[in-house]
Amino acid sequence: MKSLKLLSLTIAILLFATQAFSQTTAKPAKTKYTVSAGLLGALNYTKFRMKDAPSVDYKSGVGYAIGGWANFPLFGNVSFEPQAQLSWLKYSLNSNTSPLSQFDGTMQYQSYPFLFKVQTGKNFALLVGPQFDFLNTLKNSSSNGVFYKRMFIAQSTAVTAGFEFFPHSTIQLYGRYIYGLSDMKDGINPNKNTLGFKYYNNGAQLGIKVKLFGKKIVPPVVPVVVAPVDTDGDGIVDSLDKCPTVPGVAKYNGCPIPDTDKDGINDEQDKCPTVPGLAKYNGCPIPDTDGDGINDEQDKCPTVPGLAKYNGCPIPDTDGDGINDEQDKCPTVPGVAAYQGCPDLTPVLNEAAVSFYFVINSAKLLDAKIAKAKFDPVLDLLSKYPKLHLDIQGNTDNTGNDKINDPLSQRRADAVQKAFLNKGIAADRLTTKANGSKKPVADNKTKAGRKLNRNVTLVPSFVD
Repeated sequence: MKSLKLLSLTIAILLFATQAFSQTTAKPAKTKYTVSAGLLGALNYTKFRMKDAPSVDYKSGVGYAIGGWANFPLFGNVSFEPQAQLSWLKYSLNSNTSPLSQFDGTMQYQSYPFLFKVQTGKNFALLVGPQFDFLNTLKNSSSNGVFYKRMFIAQSTAVTAGFEFFPHSTIQLYGRYIYGLSDMKDGINPNKNTLGFKYYNNGAQLGIKVKLFGKKIVPPVVPVVVAPVDTDGDGIVDSLDKCPTVPGVAKYNGCPIPDTDKDGINDEQDKCPTVPGLAKYNGCPIPDTDGDGINDEQDKCPTVPGLAKYNGCPIPDTDGDGINDEQDKCPTVPGVAAYQGCPDLTPVLNEAAVSFYFVINSAKLLDAKIAKAKFDPVLDLLSKYPKLHLDIQGNTDNTGNDKINDPLSQRRADAVQKAFLNKGIAADRLTTKANGSKKPVADNKTKAGRKLNRNVTLVPSFVD
């Protein structure tokens, strides 16, 4: 009774799913299908349904099936689909506490479902029909007795119902419930002879089908002959008239002379038919002679490319040094590109820097008076060019190692920076860097060369 209720509930759920699915799926086109066939693979979820055995209970086991199928259209949306499967069905006792010896293991069957398929929606169909099973092999996994193939009836029957998605696609998905009708035990089985037990197969199968051949036949379209009509009376029938409600000319397939750019000047008079323009320029836009995006009526330099910011003229170069004012850090003083339009200040800075020599292993200037005398030209440059920035780089000879020379070169750069700060130069206009002995200007093998390498370098830049 429990299994009958489960079968009834399954059919009710399928009918509900069919109704809901068909509400959201367009009705299938009235087409025909040829005979189709293919392969399938599936999972079996099975158990014995016991009768007259209150002390014995089986749990569901998972097996599998492989096989083939063929589908034969019958009428309307109904088709007949026989299948041939090799099925492995797993039967497991729910508990080993039963005193009775019961089968526990795997049966391998030839299964032949004969299904009627009813397509209820574009991608959905119902399945129903009988199934015939023929026992091939049996493998007992239980220690509770010995079971042989002869103890079970070689042929059993069942009914099955289910559903299928994408019934005419290359890949089809299906599920069905299988309800056994015949007792699977043979008369020589002691459980049947002495206890009256009956075994019926119950289960479900979920699978995938692959169509190898078969196609859809679309019914031919029957042409409809319509009497010629000329709605707009321009002498061109509507079937050939691309503008059937507006009088036109044959040259334009029954449409008026077009105005592609919608500027009020038809294409036959418009020299720029795809670009809106003015009658003054024969349908073309106001010209832009220099191609700078500013039309000639607004361009103060119509023959020279420029910018809207300068009314169509190029960016100005006030000081005439070849560097435009937007890139020139010194726009009113001629300069060079290397210094962003400012003058090359390296001669003055190098002249000042060569006087900053230091005592060996010290950040003390070798000749403070000479160094002091060189500050004034540099101070003049810093005053004259407010955007001038100095990077003071300290250097040493190669006496000693980097562990000594690097911090020593930093102290030398800091000493010169401090001297500039004492002259009132803002700290944000000065940076320092320690080169150590990495950037010699003379030969470190001579005493004179090492003296020249104990210095600082003033590297200029211009910042906003």
